Amino acid sequence: MRRVVFRQLLAVGFLAALAGPLAAQRGILTGTVTDGASGAVLIGARVQVVGTSLTTNTNAEGRYRLTNVPTGTHTVRIAQIGYASVNRPVTITAGENTLDVTLSLTPYSLDEFVVTATGTQERREIGNAISTIDVTDLVREGPVANMGDLLVGKAPGVQVLPGNMTGGGSRVRIRGNSSLSLSNNPIYVVDGLRIVSDVNSSSIGIGGTNPSRVNDLNPEDIESIDVIRGPSASTLYGTDAANGVIVIKTKRGRAGAPVWNMYVEGGIIKDENDYFDAYRGWRNTSTVSNTTQCLLSQVVSGACTQDSVTKFNIFNDPDATPNHTGTRQQYGLQVSGGSDAVRYFVSSDWEREIGQLQMPDFAADRLKEQRNITKVPYEQFRPNMLQKTNVRANINANLGSKADVAISTGYVSSTQRLPQTDNNTTGLLSNAYGGPGFKGNIVNSGGVTRANFGYRLFTPDEFFSETVTQDINRTILSGTANYRPTSWLATRAVVGGDFISREDSDICRRDECVAFATLKDGFKENNRTTFFNYTADASATATFQLAPSLSSKTTAGTQYIKEKFARNGAFSENLPPGATTVTAGAIPSADESTSESITLGFFAEQNLSYKDRLFLTGAVRTDKNSAFGQSFSRAYYPKASVSYVLSDEPFFPQIGALNNLRLRGAYGESGRQPGGNDAIAFFSPTTASVDGADEAAIVFSALGNPNLKPERTREVEVGFDASFFDSRLNLEFTFFNKNSSDALLSRVIAPSVGAATSRFENIGSVNNRGWEAVINAQLVNSESFGWDMTLSGSWTRNRIDDLGPIPENFGTTRATVEGLPINAYFARPVSFNDANGDGIIALSEITVGDPEFLGYPEPRGEFTGFTSFDLFNRKLRLTGLFDAKVGGKQLDGTNRIRCESRLNCRGDVDPTAPLAEQARAVAVRQHSTRTQAGFIDGSDFFRIREVAATWTVPDGVARLVSAKRLSLTASARNLLVVSNYIGLDPEAGFFSTTLGTQSDFQTVPPPTYYTFRMNVTF
Repeated sequence: MRRVVFRQLLAVGFLAALAGPLAAQRGILTGTVTDGASGAVLIGARVQVVGTSLTTNTNAEGRYRLTNVPTGTHTVRIAQIGYASVNRPVTITAGENTLDVTLSLTPYSLDEFVVTATGTQERREIGNAISTIDVTDLVREGPVANMGDLLVGKAPGVQVLPGNMTGGGSRVRIRGNSSLSLSNNPIYVVDGLRIVSDVNSSSIGIGGTNPSRVNDLNPEDIESIDVIRGPSASTLYGTDAANGVIVIKTKRGRAGAPVWNMYVEGGIIKDENDYFDAYRGWRNTSTVSNTTQCLLSQVVSGACTQDSVTKFNIFNDPDATPNHTGTRQQYGLQVSGGSDAVRYFVSSDWEREIGQLQMPDFAADRLKEQRNITKVPYEQFRPNMLQKTNVRANINANLGSKADVAISTGYVSSTQRLPQTDNNTTGLLSNAYGGPGFKGNIVNSGGVTRANFGYRLFTPDEFFSETVTQDINRTILSGTANYRPTSWLATRAVVGGDFISREDSDICRRDECVAFATLKDGFKENNRTTFFNYTADASATATFQLAPSLSSKTTAGTQYIKEKFARNGAFSENLPPGATTVTAGAIPSADESTSESITLGFFAEQNLSYKDRLFLTGAVRTDKNSAFGQSFSRAYYPKASVSYVLSDEPFFPQIGALNNLRLRGAYGESGRQPGGNDAIAFFSPTTASVDGADEAAIVFSALGNPNLKPERTREVEVGFDASFFDSRLNLEFTFFNKNSSDALLSRVIAPSVGAATSRFENIGSVNNRGWEAVINAQLVNSESFGWDMTLSGSWTRNRIDDLGPIPENFGTTRATVEGLPINAYFARPVSFNDANGDGIIALSEITVGDPEFLGYPEPRGEFTGFTSFDLFNRKLRLTGLFDAKVGGKQLDGTNRIRCESRLNCRGDVDPTAPLAEQARAVAVRQHSTRTQAGFIDGSDFFRIREVAATWTVPDGVARLVSAKRLSLTASARNLLVVSNYIGLDPEAGFFSTTLGTQSDFQTVPPPTYYTFRMNVTF
């Protein structure tokens, strides 16, 4: 395959050399592009000679110039975002020719451009669905703090579980989970460069929530995002693109005088959630200092009689609550401009966010007394924060009429702290949820009576004293060169790298942290990690007008991607008083790890266009990856698609309301590469005794699999796009069917091989099927008032088709079973009957059934609505984003542990509790199966995700501060959630595995952001 591609490229280059003598029969095309309504010139409009590689953009005066245009009759297409494209016939003669064009505003056009693996293409040419997010307005006019905020609710089929803490990372799923063992995350491409996008990027665990490297990106620097949803579209991105691709394009300068944009944002963060009460049943002989409860189960057995029931909520008590008011600040300055030859975009941004968590006064007083200090260190008083600085410089240069280059450089430096949380004995919610149900004194684990203010074992002065920080220094650098030696040949090369230095640190000073294990002795951990991602991508595209109605575009190229991870860790415990370094610990240890992955791929794509309305595409990509087994050579991924603008046909009936109708379909394959060491047989170091002395030795620890190959996903999608009423109403519908074969599963092997008892093998298959739809409507459009609305929805069915020889696996609440979704909820259901009518459910009054399927672990459907109103001559803009997720279940692990072992949930204690609450508490604590089925509940919800109001001040007022434009925005995020879910919030979940299994286990719910922003353009 490599030889074939090389020969094709060589032939293309040879033909380019022969084309030189023909250049004499060429002409020049110039003109101006203007707005048909206002007459204003349009900057950055794209001008292309159809059937050739000749393309350019209009400059600051709205003018364009195309040289080297073959003589004869051509069609010229002019397109601009927000305008209907125009095709104009023109006859080119030797010398200079002129074509001036006016464009009309339109809310939707098939001629918009999207970024693909082979460059920029018109949407009408592409047979698969691609969602484009116009980022600039979303950031300027909405409550967007990170990439998760930017993606949630913006594209059908894309589900985002937000990170609910300052600095916490989001998880993205496109068309559901399709791998049983590997990551289900999409890949991210920024300006043509594959970047590191780890979603659990920390070497130090805090219980669940961790940072995401995607959030290193600054939304302020992004112009647009194209979401490529599956293998039918992502084939040419190669191995590891089966979960979809998120293609990010950063902002670019436009020719003209410098344009300065300044923004200032400030706001507060509030936790508006209703937390659970902790209950306590008092014995009629108890005192406040007695921690022995009188539970309902004891009342039933006659072991005690309740005198009263009390409840206490730490989060509602001003003395005990750790929830206060967080703050957010952001300041940025951008400048762009340049000439026709060189254009630039430069930005600088600083932000600081302090989460709402704060050490209560009682805990601060204890810490000050213990350490004999007058002020608690800020990092312990406010344990959740993020501070980040971003700098970006993008340059575009035209090197004559045939060549241009683009340099993209982004740098980020950040420091953040996340507290102990989630699934963590020493974490915040483990202790805040698990308290005794009253505010008074308790006997702690050391036998000392003290006021714990309702906390279980440890108080904030202890668990907030463990300081986990992460420092990031990251540079993303890419360069793109385009060279068009002739009118029919265009070449492109992209090179660059993503370089990250990450330092993770965790310290407990002696006698300051929780009395758990040896933590009171003090410890320090310091891990330093580097990531190096390199991308080299080159392609050549030959465009020919084969006939007056038929054009051809052939692309061939190669891509090289190298990913390297290296970490050195140091740890020591038993620190002396006052010590803060690893070297000071009495018991040191160290570790080291390295992994590397290299992909070399080749691809070829053929596009045919008939009368600019029927587009056929065929492509193939082949990859060799270092993670493949030695016996597996190379993966091949084919692709085919068709796009047919049926409404452009003369025979199509002229239906009054229908403007455009496009039919489309696509087939494609892509893969997911195994882990870097999964195919390798390797050894582990150990110590052996030789002649009575310890000697270094190795043992065979993993068998490896020389036949290991990537998981392969095949996808078919079909759909249509239609626009009505002068393109004021637009509909997009897509059906997809995605089959993943060669799925990796861990298979037990005979212990007689002398190594590990399992290894990965390609033996499973998974199917995802569903639909996606989008409706865009411009309901009212006048000079003084406008009303737009976008509705979108998706539905996905996930199913395991084949586990090969692997037996079905049943856990406490999850199962891996053929015919069910990945990680299906599977448990013993509970039924009950208050036979004696006393209002208390006893063990004898519940029935536990056989294990059965209880539901999907992720929402099957997601529906969003975005609306905007432009009022008062369009000076006031109101926007709102609403979303709903349905069809999924979630385990309320928080209440499960409160009922099972904390013994403070209402169903354990309160005789007035609903019978269903009592029954699930009895089943999880008293029944022999300890079934958790009663805590697996529907996670459907409706949320008001974003609301914002933007006022653009009158031009006269803006001029008072020498501004061209001045706007003020007030916004809020996560205002309201409506749900019957029994837990705290259906989005209060973290992912505990690489696969991405969500769990609501002592996880903080989404907070509410209130922000105010000022944008000034000079």
